[in-house]
Amino acid sequence: MKDASNAAPPGWPRNTVRALPLLVLVLASACAADKSSQRDASWASHFTEAAERIEARARAVGLSRLHDVRAEQAELRGWMERLSQEMALGGPEAQGPGHYALGCGARALGQDAEARTHLEAAWNAGFREPHVAWARAQALSEHYRVLRLAAVATPDADERKVREEDAERQYREPVLTLLRQAAGAEVPSADFGAALIALHEDRLDAALALLESVGTRHPWFVEARLLRADVFLLRAAQRWGKDDKVHAREDLMAGRQALTESATTAESFAPAHLARARFETAAMNLTRPDFSGAVLLLTGGDPGPAKWGVEALDLAARVDPGNAGFACEKARFLNMAAERPDRDEPFSGALRQDAIKAAKHVLELDAASTCGRAEWSRAFVQETEEATRNGTSGSYQLKDALELLETTPPYAQDFAYQLLRARLLGAWTDNLSQLARLQPGSPGAERRDQAIEAYRSALALEARIPTYWVRLGELLLARGTDPATKDASADLEQAEAAWGKSVRVNTRAPEVWLLEARIRVAQAQRQRARGEEAGPILEKAVAFLDSEFIRQRSNPDLQLELGRIRMEQAKETWEHGGDPTALLDQAEAAYTQAAKLSPTRGRFGQAAARVARAEYAWRRGVDPTEEAARAEALYRQTHTFNQAHKDERFAGLEKTAHIQARHLLEQGRDPEPMLMRPRDEDYGLGWLSRDRVVHHRATGEFFRLMARYSARTDPQKAEEQFKGAEQNYDEALKVEPSNQEVRLEEGHLLREWAVARKAAKQDPEPLLARGLTLADALLAERPNWPEALLLRAAILRTKDPGSAQARADRDAALKINANLAPGWRRQFPEDGPKAP
Repeated sequence: MKDASNAAPPGWPRNTVRALPLLVLVLASACAADKSSQRDASWASHFTEAAERIEARARAVGLSRLHDVRAEQAELRGWMERLSQEMALGGPEAQGPGHYALGCGARALGQDAEARTHLEAAWNAGFREPHVAWARAQALSEHYRVLRLAAVATPDADERKVREEDAERQYREPVLTLLRQAAGAEVPSADFGAALIALHEDRLDAALALLESVGTRHPWFVEARLLRADVFLLRAAQRWGKDDKVHAREDLMAGRQALTESATTAESFAPAHLARARFETAAMNLTRPDFSGAVLLLTGGDPGPAKWGVEALDLAARVDPGNAGFACEKARFLNMAAERPDRDEPFSGALRQDAIKAAKHVLELDAASTCGRAEWSRAFVQETEEATRNGTSGSYQLKDALELLETTPPYAQDFAYQLLRARLLGAWTDNLSQLARLQPGSPGAERRDQAIEAYRSALALEARIPTYWVRLGELLLARGTDPATKDASADLEQAEAAWGKSVRVNTRAPEVWLLEARIRVAQAQRQRARGEEAGPILEKAVAFLDSEFIRQRSNPDLQLELGRIRMEQAKETWEHGGDPTALLDQAEAAYTQAAKLSPTRGRFGQAAARVARAEYAWRRGVDPTEEAARAEALYRQTHTFNQAHKDERFAGLEKTAHIQARHLLEQGRDPEPMLMRPRDEDYGLGWLSRDRVVHHRATGEFFRLMARYSARTDPQKAEEQFKGAEQNYDEALKVEPSNQEVRLEEGHLLREWAVARKAAKQDPEPLLARGLTLADALLAERPNWPEALLLRAAILRTKDPGSAQARADRDAALKINANLAPGWRRQFPEDGPKAP
């Protein structure tokens, strides 16, 4: 490479004033030449000069004061159309030089993808002069830098790594090879070429040193300053990753200064403004802790990256108001800023509205724009995700967004499209599921099925990013743990397979380990439901969540999941006759840690642990009042818009009341005031939106306890209350026919009802027969389940006090779980056994 002569502005042809119509004379000369080599030389000279003329004209426009350049661009496009016609007339010899000229013209007009296509076509046609290699090297290097900055702007560390690796693999060696082949080409600055080589060899310090004086020597050469800014940002990312944040910030300030100089020098050069926006996009993600929500301030206050980025994009739009690509850059930038993890909600809402307006503008400029479709849909997806976080409905706009997105032509349905479609369907599913249970055939269940297939389509195109395997696994897990799912085992197996794909990448993303823990808990629950040992799989799940590495993470989800697993272990320990206290202590400690990071969710966990303590205390024959009161106090401290949490809160308050009501009932006291406490708070029609299983199970228990109390003095009233309890349990089982806990409770209801009927001199046998059928069915599903064995024993004992089968069932149950002995004695105080 050698510096261009300074007789004219470096890089410009000396004969820039030559009129374009004279190119026809060159065409005629080329056609009249006899020798192929002469024709080739003529075409090469002709199209090279044409390319120089277009570049010179475009540079002159860019270096002028800020103005609308559409008239000049129309002129350049007219020149390029003439070149296309000449290339068609020139035959094979004109193809290489012609594509080269068109590639240079496309670069001058900011059509980067089209430029790369033309330049590659020129190369493939055999036109491989040094200046062609130089043009290709610049075009590929510019695209490489765009990809590298986009990688820095990617919040997910694993996806960022994949993007960086792809950019390096695809462009490092090709650019270096082209730069070597460009030796001898007349270039604006040899130092600039050397800096490009240094950049692609990852010698960033050397690249910056080479670029130090290029801008001073050639102030018109804006590309040198843009390259310098990109190198500063890449070095800042390296330094930030090494925790050298002081020098990283210095690099960012130096990069911003280079970009400011570029935009000041070439006010009508749109790439300079676009470069500023891309720089700030990357800087916002890199330095997220520096700015937090303040980064979103677009008006007033101190300027920040988002404000600088939007200003730059507005300047680009002033240069070319009709450019749909520039409008799309703005929509994309606003969406990116709005979905930052540390966003300030009021500002992010305003940003989303601005993004929607920008996306509308894109489609007004170009109705076929795939980017406009994507950014419009992305903004509505964000709104739905926000609504889900707030526990409100936000899916009504997604139908239009999905329909618009799906008009994307097949050739443009790439990984980004598939991923956005999967995200949209997943957000729709999440929003519907947090508002109500997903019933088979319901819109929510259908959206979940579609989301699963959409993620599979995305992952078929790009399988290296753990986050998306995790999302697929979460959806499969949700479907697999849905009681209405027909093939839960297959879904859980596929969820585990998705998790296995996610860990093939060396990742430390907490979502990966959370998914594994949740899968293990689901598997443990299924094993327990079949009467199998669940302890080992729970221990496996807790092994890594309880490690020092995980404990140091400031992620409430990890602590919440650890607490949940400890609760499951406590239940498993209890069901095998052990003392769950130590495990409940560990669960509560995890929930307490979570409450420091996420108060509402942490308190739900703390309250659940206290409810478990109260229930185990009552089952052991100990007064549960104190623990139940603590649980109630914690639940009353929680306030949430999320319907799932509303259901959890209601169920928790009901359960604390039921435990205390049972204790009062055993003392001969009226349980109704205690049972009414949660319901007094639940005023209005809030029950209409409650999960049907949660509502009917709680209501069934309410009537069951009231019926037991009424049976002592008012058998007719008790009969009505028993019927009310039965109806509610049946309603719950219509939704979840396989729910073992509800069926167990209904079995006890039927026995207690039979006892009340027997005392009222009525026939108890039909109720006992139904209860026995329930108990037998439970034991067929879950052999040797102590709770079901005791239910059957109690029913048989009620039918026949001397039943040998009742004694055998009782002894077998208490051998497995001696913790149930106090409960048996409460039912049959005359029938032992003694306390173990």
